[in-house]
Amino acid sequence: MLSEKLPKSNFIRLALLIIVWHSFFVFTAVGADTGPDDELLENISLLAEVLARIEQEHLDNPNPKDLMMGAIRGMLRTLDPYSQFFDRKSFTAFRTETGGTYGGLGMEIGIRRNRLTVISPFKGTPADEAGLKTGDIISQIDNESTINITVHNAAEKMRGEPGTPVTLTVLHEGETVPIEVKVVRDIIRIRSVESKILKSDIAYIRINQFRKTTAADVNQVFAEFKQKNLRGLILDLRSNPGGLLSSAVEIASNFLEPDQLVVYTKGKRPRRDHVALKGAKKKNYPLIVLVNGGSASASEIIAAAIKDHGRGLLMGQKTFGKASVQQLFPLSGGAAVKLTIAHYYSPNGVDIHKAGIMPHLEKTWFSRSERQMLLKLRDHKKIDDFIAENGDDILNQIKSASGAIKGDDNSEETLRKYRRISDQLLKDQITISDAGLKFAIARQTKNDIDDLEYDPQIAAAIQQFNVMEMGLEFNKYYLD
Repeated sequence: MLSEKLPKSNFIRLALLIIVWHSFFVFTAVGADTGPDDELLENISLLAEVLARIEQEHLDNPNPKDLMMGAIRGMLRTLDPYSQFFDRKSFTAFRTETGGTYGGLGMEIGIRRNRLTVISPFKGTPADEAGLKTGDIISQIDNESTINITVHNAAEKMRGEPGTPVTLTVLHEGETVPIEVKVVRDIIRIRSVESKILKSDIAYIRINQFRKTTAADVNQVFAEFKQKNLRGLILDLRSNPGGLLSSAVEIASNFLEPDQLVVYTKGKRPRRDHVALKGAKKKNYPLIVLVNGGSASASEIIAAAIKDHGRGLLMGQKTFGKASVQQLFPLSGGAAVKLTIAHYYSPNGVDIHKAGIMPHLEKTWFSRSERQMLLKLRDHKKIDDFIAENGDDILNQIKSASGAIKGDDNSEETLRKYRRISDQLLKDQITISDAGLKFAIARQTKNDIDDLEYDPQIAAAIQQFNVMEMGLEFNKYYLD
């Protein structure tokens, strides 16, 4: 097959021998009745011929291993954005990251419309603090273009020693001019579950990512809730980029009947159903699930199951639409390959991938301009001074003052102070709604509960529970 003019080096002979041997092995392993496809053999021959030409003619003396690794990565890049090859070093780093602690920026990234895109920054991480948002397009990493980059390679470029900076060129969603964002790397520790009981006797669970211990963490929260007289549960999956399928199925089992279909996968392999676990104790709380454009993968599995089975109300924005199934296949020498093998389908047969899940109640609480204002108000000195002057419970003071009778001097003075901070910010060209300003203040008080109670989406969910309790026909209007 090779030209007689090509050098018959041991490397080329070995490369061709290995490629052809593996091709025959694969066809035999899958039980093919005939030999390898002629076109496949022809292209294998072409690959070997290119390798020979490189060795003979290229001005450098390339490392044979580097050439083969490049060929493998290029082959996987033609499949989809999520199939990738790991050499020994990168596979070790990948396993460290999925364990929950790693050094980097703290965000999930993906490829959308052939562009490197932020799926979700993790709460409290450098990416979050730098103002990166779901939907942001990263066009450069340290002045290197991200065109044709893989998710894995982009993640590798953004990981590094804690304390070192990386500069991202970012185009915010809806903007036309990119900006440079300098982010300082840090050790990323992801807390998968957060929970509170809100002042309105509503239970709140936020899942940041689905990891090995997440289902056990959620079960522990339910055990703590068991003795409480709760009006309902808010399950917050906003900006949750996903994780382990097994964890999602186990958590969904808390809300569904045993053996109810949670999700099924379909690809080259036969359809596989994943059903609610029989041993799970069903939680009968009235349920509202919060989702947004950063809710992806395992988050979408739970949201779709709850929606399709009419178990609760979905509020927020359409989810991201990442529902492809990847499986890791260990290779020789400590390497591995991750391949997309199927798509997730909701119980009603909806292919979630690229489509996303539409909530029952769709609403964007903050406009794009308000999100920019909130970014400017993060750790703003005037907000800090306002809290220091009036006390960490200033939001409670404002709430009480708003409901006080006219003529109450203390209440009127509190409201005047609140109006003054709004006027001061306006002079700094920061225009924001009342709900936005209170949310900005809540982020900087030391009362953790403020972050939740003054989050407009959570406040809207609480109001929805109030509406439900007033006797509106919840199933008729929202779950049909």
